[in-house]
Order: sequence, then C-alpha cells, then structure tokens
Amino acid sequence: GGGGGGGECGRLGGPSGWAAERVQASLGEGWDYTTRLEPGSPPVQLTGEMVYSWMGDDYAWLRPLKPAAELLAAKEDWGPLYDAVALGRGGAKVAALVSFEDIYVERAFSEATGALLGDRASLWITNEFQHSGLRDQPALVFDRLLAMSKGELAIPS
Repeated sequence: GGGGGGGECGRLGGPSGWAAERVQASLGEGWDYTTRLEPGSPPVQLTGEMVYSWMGDDYAWLRPLKPAAELLAAKEDWGPLYDAVALGRGGAKVAALVSFEDIYVERAFSEATGALLGDRASLWITNEFQHSGLRDQPALVFDRLLAMSKGELAIPS
C-alpha cells in the first residue's frame, strides 16, 4: 500500500518477507472478520493493495509472476523509498486528491507528505471521491488537479 509520509516504509533495511501476511497472522482472531459482525464489535480489518504469498498459486494470471514476487519478498538490499530532503527541495508543483476517509491511505500520511513539499503542493481533501476517484471520473479529477497545479484553481478543500 501507499504511505506517503515515509514512516516505516522510508526506513526499510531488510526483506519485506510478505510483511502484510505476517502482520495479519500475528493478529490472530483480531483479523477474523467473523468475530466482528455483532453490533458494537470492533471494526472489521480490511486489506487493500497488498500481495500475499498464496496469491501466486490462487490467481491463475499471477502464477507466471510468482517467481518474481518471491525474489522481491526476499530482497534484502532495499534503499530508502523516500528521500525527505530531496522531496523538500524539489521544484515541481504538484496537486493531489486526498480522500478524507480513504480506506487504503491514512489521510494524515497524505497531509504529512503535502507538508513536506510545502507551498509547491496543493491538496484537494474531499469526501467527493474515494481511492478510485481518478478512475471513477478521470476527466473531472485530472482537469481539476492540473488546474490546481498551475495555480488556476483555488484548492477546493
């Protein structure tokens, strides 16, 4: 999944080793949605944009990619994903749609990334779209973001 603010993803020092799968297993019953269906129960834990080791077997279209996925899960020499200093001194103006209650990306991570970019970043924080906003209404979203990045449209959040 995407993070944005760097967090732990910015400090990788070893193999991912199917990290999402390991975290899910460590939660035991806390991950079992059937234990969370009664009113007042804790929320169901969702995953998105994760790849699990079993997917290379279960999904026919992923089978050819399984060897590559295994190599990536075992890779130990990852560098930092984000260079905060380089991002902070970049010159490009950017605009981003940030879904207020995105089910995949914590809004605070997106806001922290925007803050890191400073005045060069325009964030459109809205509940008008979810994570799939660009796919759902590509022309509207792209046109608005492009205009924001050029300073032609005030930030609508």
